[in-house]
Amino acid sequence: MARRLLDLTRTVARAGRLTPGAIDRTERAWTARLSADPEARFLVSAGPRHLLLDGDGARELIAALDSGAELPPADLRGAFSPWKTERQRRADSLARRLARGMGEDLTALISSQPGRWTYLNMAQAQLDAARLKALRAGGVRRAVAMAHDLVGLERPELTRPTEPTRLLAFLAAAGLCDGLVYASPETARIAARGLETPPPGRIAPPGVSPLPTPTGADAQDAAEAAGAFVMLGAIEPRRNHLAMLWIWRRLWDELGEAAPRLFILGRRASESEMVQDILERSPMAGRVVFERRDLTDAQVAGRLSVACALLAPSFAEGSGLAAAEALALGCPVLAADIPALRAAGGEAPDYIDPLDLPEWLEAILAYAHPVEGGADRRAAQLARLAAWRPRPWAEHFAEVDDFLEEIER
Repeated sequence: MARRLLDLTRTVARAGRLTPGAIDRTERAWTARLSADPEARFLVSAGPRHLLLDGDGARELIAALDSGAELPPADLRGAFSPWKTERQRRADSLARRLARGMGEDLTALISSQPGRWTYLNMAQAQLDAARLKALRAGGVRRAVAMAHDLVGLERPELTRPTEPTRLLAFLAAAGLCDGLVYASPETARIAARGLETPPPGRIAPPGVSPLPTPTGADAQDAAEAAGAFVMLGAIEPRRNHLAMLWIWRRLWDELGEAAPRLFILGRRASESEMVQDILERSPMAGRVVFERRDLTDAQVAGRLSVACALLAPSFAEGSGLAAAEALALGCPVLAADIPALRAAGGEAPDYIDPLDLPEWLEAILAYAHPVEGGADRRAAQLARLAAWRPRPWAEHFAEVDDFLEEIER
């Protein structure tokens, strides 16, 4: 079997974010799995230098990044990276301290590690023709990439203006790989339309890791969301926060502080100025609508575990991870009726057209205030949820392993 070379560049580059997204979690899951293999290596490109870590180094790096604790001070090279945040500089420096090899010549660095290599890029990042050429020249026999979220190619109005160009560049490089893993059938469908001659592919949705149980101060802090509704994910047009805020404005006008509470958990992304204006200037902000940014996984888990329901009214999603994580915690989900959320939630959630605001309002009120003697929609979902199971990572790994065996022959 070929030795595995996993690209960890995205993980280090995003060191400043406390809550990993769906793609980050996939890269971490692969790191945890491959770090047990003494033959595996992990590639980090930091500025002009490339680093190679072994399993012990990769585990230590991920543990430091995920701990939330302050990283060791940046080294001298890190101090001369003014365009990066302090935590990114420290993450780069920590990766250099843990590296078994480094250099500016990627081909020479890979050549220094004997063996047949399969390069794995599971993060839809840091992939281009020049990188692949250098890797192959250094001894990489096969290159496999994973495509997670290509929604911006079909719905450019829901993304940053630069996103379609970035995704086209990724697809162009992905087309040069020996194999492509797809996070969902929808991602595979979009990729097939964008690739003139797609390489062999396999649909292998990521698994769902349980969020950590909050303890101590985190648990006390999370109690604020007891009985409230929660939205989880970056604030961007595709997530349809604006529709929910219009609903909450109506609830505020009619019920005032007796309205159900809504907690919006996630960083502010681009193209969401109107949502940000409401969160900053509306009279309901801070009274029945609350914004919480930069929460840890434990803080997110605490709020989901006591919430009335997760609201996922998205127009488009890559994986629907937030819905799956909520369900895994026993939190009911009101979800948009779109393929990614159907795949993530199965039969458990209540599904609603993302444009049907009257139905969203009706469902929110039904969940918040069940009518005595009537149908309890939340209780019905909890009954369905008892039979729901999150997808285990073992299934994802087995499907990808089978695919790798095919293309490595």
